Amino acid sequence: MISTQQEGNSLLKDLERIKKKTRISNKIINNQLDQIIAQIEEAKISNDYSQLKDKLQVLYLLRKNYKPLTKIKQTNNECYAYISKMGKNMDKLYKKNLQYGQEHVELNQTILTKLIKNHLLRDGEFEAYEILVKESGSEESQYHQFFAEVQNIVDDLKQRKLDSAIKWAEQREKKSTNNLFYELLKQRVIQLVQTEGINAAIYFMRNNSSFQEQSQGRLYEICLITYSLLLWPNIENTKYYYLYDDEKNWPRILKLFLEVASKSQNIMIKSEIRTVFSAGCLAMPKLIKYNQITRNRSSEVLVNDIPIDIEIGKEYKYHSFFVCPVSKEVTTSDNPPVLLKCGHVISKLSAHKMIANKSKLKCPTCPIETKGADLPELIFI
Repeated sequence: MISTQQEGNSLLKDLERIKKKTRISNKIINNQLDQIIAQIEEAKISNDYSQLKDKLQVLYLLRKNYKPLTKIKQTNNECYAYISKMGKNMDKLYKKNLQYGQEHVELNQTILTKLIKNHLLRDGEFEAYEILVKESGSEESQYHQFFAEVQNIVDDLKQRKLDSAIKWAEQREKKSTNNLFYELLKQRVIQLVQTEGINAAIYFMRNNSSFQEQSQGRLYEICLITYSLLLWPNIENTKYYYLYDDEKNWPRILKLFLEVASKSQNIMIKSEIRTVFSAGCLAMPKLIKYNQITRNRSSEVLVNDIPIDIEIGKEYKYHSFFVCPVSKEVTTSDNPPVLLKCGHVISKLSAHKMIANKSKLKCPTCPIETKGADLPELIFI
């Protein structure tokens, strides 16, 4: 079996060949480019400059000098062949018996049942939920009553009824729900204008104590609503039309309610199952393509990390991450971010390397020093 040192020497030889070939390629390419530049300069002298700038003239010139371009392409191909050869050599030296694709994950039945129950509750499938609880012999979900109440409010909002939502927000009046409470009351004003007329809306604004309280600090918005009343019903082509755009306002209020309700229970807006399914559908095309490309390769396939970027949108990003400014690597649980005395953050491994045998380390961003013992770990949420 080839020793580690022999493997390293073999790869170093390949690297030297690549360096040598790159230097030769650069000389050849530069010579060919010099020839093209010289011929272009000659064309500038013998031809009109304005014609030279014309795309057709340039294309003609390039076709005329096709041999230098062919030589450049051939040289590049030879250089990349050496790089490809080194990659194949690495595959041969470090070939292992690897399991391709993802490992089979055993799902915990109790956790899976809990996820399915919460998914059914979120979707308002209470009958299916009751059957699952009975057949699985599991306990009632702690969110059963909460989701039942939320589903009733959601149904009302879809029918453009505000009473239940306003009552719910008023009972939970906190900083986190203040904006929801105000938006519901504002929508009630707009609804009164549309259904009962301007006088009913003005009466509500003047006499409803909750609206008066929620209006504090929102003078500009209240002025906009008041100005819009002067133009009603000829509001369509004015800047106040957004207040009466039901096709946008009702879905926005429904979304805001679901966000606030979910936050009040520290749960996700969408069920975990639906979120995973949606993210999987978005990522599947790239995953299939990646699997087809790597299926017959001997390079290692990582189980937890795939070396390609799969963009599925910000709404599916739930975890913050930190890139160390020193190592340029993403921190992990084994190499967490640490806080320096000055307030700057680097990875724990980078900090230990910078300390070495010293008792202090100098911040890579500013000149302040930190003791090696004073490196609290940070947790990003």
